[in-house]
Amino acid sequence: MTVEQVAALMADFDAPWWVAGGWAIDLFLGRKTREHADLDIAILRADQPALARLLAGWDVQVATGGVLTPWRPGDWLEGGVRHQFWARLGPTEPWAIEILLEEGDRDRWTYRRDDRISLPLPLFGAASASGVPCVAPEVALLYKAGGHGIPRNAADFETAAPSLAPERRVWLAQALRLTDRRHPWVERLQPAR
Repeated sequence: MTVEQVAALMADFDAPWWVAGGWAIDLFLGRKTREHADLDIAILRADQPALARLLAGWDVQVATGGVLTPWRPGDWLEGGVRHQFWARLGPTEPWAIEILLEEGDRDRWTYRRDDRISLPLPLFGAASASGVPCVAPEVALLYKAGGHGIPRNAADFETAAPSLAPERRVWLAQALRLTDRRHPWVERLQPAR
């Protein structure tokens, strides 16, 4: 699906949602910077019932450890490794979107890989210049940092980091120090001396 198609689909979602991943970086920058293999959206874990209503009739699969299993409305994914869905219109259709479950509540987002890292929910994401809600670029980069050697993640960092406001750079550097004190992006986020 395109960003516009996802925005149209999500117009009926009665809870917060955001475009995530590489598309979040592109929405932040206001331009497409690379080809994308898929389109990810993020919702709060608590909003699974709203997702089930929105995608009623779709083929929705839980992705865990490289294995897909059917998700039935009413099934509840607890925290831990189960935080990802793939969805398509039907079993013979191509995958349309990937849905990521985020931890937190209507007030605060918590990083699912390290609960010492959090933000007020309004800072987790905001509307892009085009009006589509997207994950904040520093949060998108935090998720990509674990795979910093993957070319698309490295490219997203190279493209987005120079455009981050100073406070966003500081937040990302602090978050990375918590998860990996020696992460190669930390030094690159420091202000020029």
